[in-house]
Amino acid sequence: MSTTVSPDHGPDSDGSASRFGVDLATTKPGTPGGVFMRQFWIAVHRSKDIAPGEAKPIRIMSEDFTLYRGATGTAHLIDARCPHRFALMHLGWVEGDDIRCVYHGWKFDCSGQCVEQPAEEEGFARKVRIGAYPTREHIGLIYAYFGEDEPPAFPPFPVRETEGIMDIWNAEQLPCNYLQSYENSMDEVHVAFTHAPGGSHAPLAVDLPIVSAEETDWGMLRLGTRRNGLARVSLHYAPNVTRVIVPPRAGMDIPGWREIYFHFTPVDDENHLWLIAGHTECTAEEAEIYRAKQAEYDKLVAEARPAGEVARDLINGIGRYAETRHPDLAVIQDIATQAGQGRIVRREGERLGRSDIAIIQWRKILARELRAIAENQPRKRWSVAPADIKPTLGF
Repeated sequence: MSTTVSPDHGPDSDGSASRFGVDLATTKPGTPGGVFMRQFWIAVHRSKDIAPGEAKPIRIMSEDFTLYRGATGTAHLIDARCPHRFALMHLGWVEGDDIRCVYHGWKFDCSGQCVEQPAEEEGFARKVRIGAYPTREHIGLIYAYFGEDEPPAFPPFPVRETEGIMDIWNAEQLPCNYLQSYENSMDEVHVAFTHAPGGSHAPLAVDLPIVSAEETDWGMLRLGTRRNGLARVSLHYAPNVTRVIVPPRAGMDIPGWREIYFHFTPVDDENHLWLIAGHTECTAEEAEIYRAKQAEYDKLVAEARPAGEVARDLINGIGRYAETRHPDLAVIQDIATQAGQGRIVRREGERLGRSDIAIIQWRKILARELRAIAENQPRKRWSVAPADIKPTLGF
């Protein structure tokens, strides 16, 4: 299904609640935005950051949870607090694929059923449950399903299956609403300016693209067409994933450009996570070179100030944007511009133009779906994208 979208320079061209009658930014439980997001698999954590027998607290879409990995290696997600006296479950012990509360020893299996209560009468345990949520793993990330219906198909999107390396980027938490970053990923023109200092995206700044966008059964297809007629194709999977080809990191031109799967996961309405997996197509020989260069890069990043701290300084007027240098410079530049818009950007005053076509398109799709939820009307039935629809570099 495709939709023609035209820029509108009027004061209500922003996709704000004042125009659409819904809050596009919130994903709190019970809101239209929260219901919309909870019909999809959502990436919540990097797989390698939680070991068997470990439990930790996480916050997703304004709700708190306990993520733990059982002895079998399977990741499990439950409510943050024990239903007995509301102690934090991540303080307890993982036993096999069960977890025991630290407060009074109540034990729950991975389905949420209480299976043991050391000080209680026999039979009481079967009456007690803790909230539990389906989890699956894909491309080095843990996904969870928070909806009330049966989970949709998994994996939520296809990946390139050519020979190469799949690596997981450092997770970043940004102090702003997820939609600001998701919209930025639809904005191809910004790369010629935002990433000009340092030149990481110079090949994409040779000329400015004409942006077009088309709604699909799985999200939105975006084209950035250059003067030579070639188009960079990028995919935006509903509700919050962008699949795009990006330049190599500095000094890592072998084997070359990478395809990334960029997840913008709401922590709450004012914070979100970047969870990113990248596929680099290469031969076995190139993979060896890549791993060596990646190890050098990781060392540089570890020795540098965290990218989020540097971006925060720039937002606060400490240091000069154009003079900033860092191994993760492009990340800093994106955080500074997106979080610099404010915790929740005030869209009512925006003046959108031709280059914002994809952003306008997505806001209209999102607003339509949120209105349908609010009014209890039929919603779109989303599907998984076909494997043969892939992003392209376009030059």
